[in-house]
Amino acid sequence: MKNTLLLVTGIIATICVQAQNTPVKPVAAIQPLEAFAPVAHSLPASETKLINVKALREFNKKYKNVTNEEWGIINTGIEARFTEQDILYRVTYNKKGHWVATFRYYNEKQLTTDIRNLVKSSFYNFNITGVTEVTYNGKTAYLVNIEDNETLKIIKVVNDEMEVVQDLHIIK
Repeated sequence: MKNTLLLVTGIIATICVQAQNTPVKPVAAIQPLEAFAPVAHSLPASETKLINVKALREFNKKYKNVTNEEWGIINTGIEARFTEQDILYRVTYNKKGHWVATFRYYNEKQLTTDIRNLVKSSFYNFNITGVTEVTYNGKTAYLVNIEDNETLKIIKVVNDEMEVVQDLHIIK
């Protein structure tokens, strides 16, 4: 249990380190997952035979209605990317075809009420500009991008505990 939480925290820390080295731009536009699982290349439809059969079966079982996925090779295995109901998904599998993690990118409208209320209770003057939801080994962590006129922040929420992992001040 502790190892899982440490791994999720490590993934989030990796994402945040990448984001700190990124020039300041609207936080919703940051795609920090590239630091964790850079895509070596996308597979054309004719090369889907390179996808591990176990991963393909598991993907099709869990995401029955998805038909627009794109598969790619990543350092640790393979990944499927698709959009469903305005949510960008990145589902990763290891080289043996076992599910590793799911990353979902969305905006405030898709954020659960509980997480939204938790963030807004402490940062009520901030706008939520984007969310990265990471699910790994039965645990879910949220990276919530918030901003006001002077500050951009990334808030990590795990098990209803909140922590500011990045705090950038906008220079005008």
